[in-house]
Amino acid sequence: LAAGALLYALSAVLDGSPATLLRAGALAVLIAVAMVNRHLTGMVVIALGLLLNLVSVAVNAGVPVREEALVEVGAAIPGDAHDGELTGPRHLETSADAVGVLGEALPLPYVDQIVSFGDLMVAFGAADLVRELSRRRVRRELHADAEGYASSAATTAVRADQVWGAAPRARPVVATQYSANPDDQQPATIDLDRAAAVRGL
Repeated sequence: LAAGALLYALSAVLDGSPATLLRAGALAVLIAVAMVNRHLTGMVVIALGLLLNLVSVAVNAGVPVREEALVEVGAAIPGDAHDGELTGPRHLETSADAVGVLGEALPLPYVDQIVSFGDLMVAFGAADLVRELSRRRVRRELHADAEGYASSAATTAVRADQVWGAAPRARPVVATQYSANPDDQQPATIDLDRAAAVRGL
């Protein structure tokens, strides 16, 4: 990810073929990173958006920028746009561009930026990724709280047993049972029937 971001930044400050090659390399690296992490929600959408941008760069030998979009954001005057105003691998769209629609053709007036369809897909995928990661963090915190509560409850139960001792048997075995240890503490009894039989002998 760091390597891809570095290549992308370098492509923005260079011009001509070096900028185009660096932009293509950066997009390829970022696509690989997204596919390795495709188990994360939103990563596949990000990879598809980056792939569209890579196709545009490879087919058009750079990033074509639509003149109407430049005019829309106030970056050029109608009929007076020039390649010299563009930096990095960007160039003014011409009839020679095979898939110029995949280049920077969508103006965003409120932020005065021009983006591509691939850029929009990357933005939507990134937003979905951030939302999913936030939800996972909340679930982890709730799970940790639940484990803490269970541990606290178990400790409380153990302490209660240590303070009050074991509970007596639910049902008395003999009528004289009255303690937690009835077999050891019950008073001695006399079996009258057996005593009478002994006297009869």
